[in-house]
Amino acid sequence: MFNHVEYIYAVYQEKSFTKAAQRLYISQPSLSATVSKVEKEIGYPIFDRGGREVTLTYIGQKYIRAAEQIMQIRKNLANEIDDLVKLRKGKVVLGCTAFIACHFLPPLLKAFGRKYPDVEVQLKVEQSTMLRERLEKGMVDIIIDNVLFKEPNYTYLPLLQEQILIGVPVELEVNRRLEDFRLDPLQLCQQNCDYSVLPKVDMSLFRDEAFILLKSGNKMRQIAHSIFAENGMSPKVGCEFDLLLPSISFAENGYGICFVPDLLLKCAGYSDKLAYYQPDTKNKTRTLYIFHRSDKYMTFAGKELIDFLQANV
Repeated sequence: MFNHVEYIYAVYQEKSFTKAAQRLYISQPSLSATVSKVEKEIGYPIFDRGGREVTLTYIGQKYIRAAEQIMQIRKNLANEIDDLVKLRKGKVVLGCTAFIACHFLPPLLKAFGRKYPDVEVQLKVEQSTMLRERLEKGMVDIIIDNVLFKEPNYTYLPLLQEQILIGVPVELEVNRRLEDFRLDPLQLCQQNCDYSVLPKVDMSLFRDEAFILLKSGNKMRQIAHSIFAENGMSPKVGCEFDLLLPSISFAENGYGICFVPDLLLKCAGYSDKLAYYQPDTKNKTRTLYIFHRSDKYMTFAGKELIDFLQANV
């Protein structure tokens, strides 16, 4: 009953026989006949074809869960054989957010490529929730993110710790009262900046200012709320964004204060349109992790990429 598991899984993913057939490069009648044959062997329908989208029956849900396990076992074996046969060759699919892909990874992956020219690194850039789904389904091998999913079958490896700073538009009046707390951006761009010796600013001084925040569910939004709660603040929210870079761009143009991870300054440089401050708060760091599924065979390529990133950040 699992001879045509890829066909059935394609229908499940696409929620359509037509789209699945196009993806598989076969005719729809041929695909429908194959699925019907499997359903006949099982003795019960896998799919409910009555709605606008094809959905799983209860038996279908059981089938898909078993199918995912079978496909993962196949992939693990293929990867293990590939490592034994090809030795130092291979492919690893790395998932990350747009910020990591644009500003953190390019020089690291370039250096990795020089050291391992026969290892292909394929990037999948998604939001954190989609990355988790792709990792769970075996569509990516490794993820770099600052969100911990707290899954028991995941291995988490800390990569680096980011310091969360405040970016204040230079045009705001509040900067005049904070000259002694303003940080030197050139110092912040250094890899080993010692924040323990730098001045810290009281968040209450920004109580009347508008803030630019990321939307709910983002790690930076959670940190922002922790900072506000610690200081008894109910901030005025000027804008909300899905991504970090637009929020910083709007702050540069005077729309409000934003939170900036120092990793951005180290990788992309600072903006002369923002004044940077270190908040006097406990909730001012976040950790960037590498993680992968501990129940999945990790290829040579994946192991070497993880070791390389940990050694070179």
